[in-house]
Formats: sequence, C-alpha cells, structure tokens
Amino acid sequence: MVKDINIELSGIKKSYDKPVLKDICLSVTNYSYVTIVGKSGSGKSTLMNILGLIEGFDGGIYRFNDTVIKKGKDYSKLRYENIGFIFQSYNLIPTLTCRENIMLPLVYSSKQSGSLDEIIESLDIADLLDKKVTVLSGGEKQRVAIARALLLNPSLIIADEPTGNLDPVNTKIVLDLLEKENKKGRAVIMITHDDTIAREARKVYRLENGVLHENY
Repeated sequence: MVKDINIELSGIKKSYDKPVLKDICLSVTNYSYVTIVGKSGSGKSTLMNILGLIEGFDGGIYRFNDTVIKKGKDYSKLRYENIGFIFQSYNLIPTLTCRENIMLPLVYSSKQSGSLDEIIESLDIADLLDKKVTVLSGGEKQRVAIARALLLNPSLIIADEPTGNLDPVNTKIVLDLLEKENKKGRAVIMITHDDTIAREARKVYRLENGVLHENY
C-alpha cells in the first residue's frame, strides 16, 4: 500500500549569483503525475533537488506532509522513507551486481516496504540480478534503477530525464512503468526537456526565467 503524500510549495525562491527560482508554487498528492519542462540552465535540476529534499531554498514555504521544511536541517530520513529517484545516467555502481544495486537503499533504511519479488517480476529483470551492470543495455540499466527506486515503496517518484539515454522502444517501456506506478497511487514528478515526453503526464509545467508556468 502506498503511503499518503501531500506536498505544497508556496513562493519558493532560490538564488546563486542571480535568481534561479522565483515564487515557485506547486501542489503534489497521491496520483499526481507532473512533468516540468525547461531548457538547460532553466533551474529544473535546482527545483528537483529542492523537491527531493537534497537542496535548501532561500525563501517561501515547503510543506512535506506534516513537516514544514526548514533551511539548514537534515531531512535524509524523510527523503529515504518517501522518495524514490530515477536518473538519466542511472547512477548504478558498476562494481556491484544488479541485485546489490537494487538493495542499496537498505543501507540507509532497515525497513524494506516494497515487495522485491513483485518489483522484479513487474520490471522483468529476474535474469539480470546476478549480472554486473556494465554488461547491461541502457534500457536494462534503467529498469534496474527503477527497481532500486521502488524498493522502499516510495509515495513519490522523482524522475530526472529518465528516458534521455534510451531508444524509442525502451523510452516507451519506462514511460509505461511510470504510468503503472502512478496508477498505484504514487505521485510522479518527471523533469525533462522533451515536450513530447512531457505530454505523457496529467499536468505539465514549463520552467522559464525562474518562473513555473502551468499548462503551456
């Protein structure tokens, strides 16, 4: 069973040498499927890191379920228990087997909430488990990465350009898997520069000049 999730960003601001995010407002709950589109340098990665409790922000309010996120505090436990990440570059450890890569989240959490057998079956990766990731195709690597993201039964999946390195066949497989997980009640936030991929979501935003525009 997927845990409840309720995320509210209100007036989120972030600057480095200049403003990167300006008054970002966004709501995400179970069954939300959101894509955020923008050119390189538009602030997509910064927004993803803030949403994923990796990076702080300079102003505004971020509520993650019952927690008001404060600057400078460590929210790693909240992140591990609620968020699964999928990356364009897979972020798998080449010296480990696929099984070992999938099980890595247990290093940070003692509780395995998802059904590993069910995850392996749904992703059709049983024959990959004892292989090193260096021998896998891009599509196989991404399915292993998705299995790792699902291991702790997250209520939110954040996918950063998850199809960027894939051919059309594997792109469809990954998008179908995200849709399937969303229908189970998981919220999905996908970051992409591809307008065609973005339209797979129920709600689309464009990040431009630090401003988040809905339904472009």
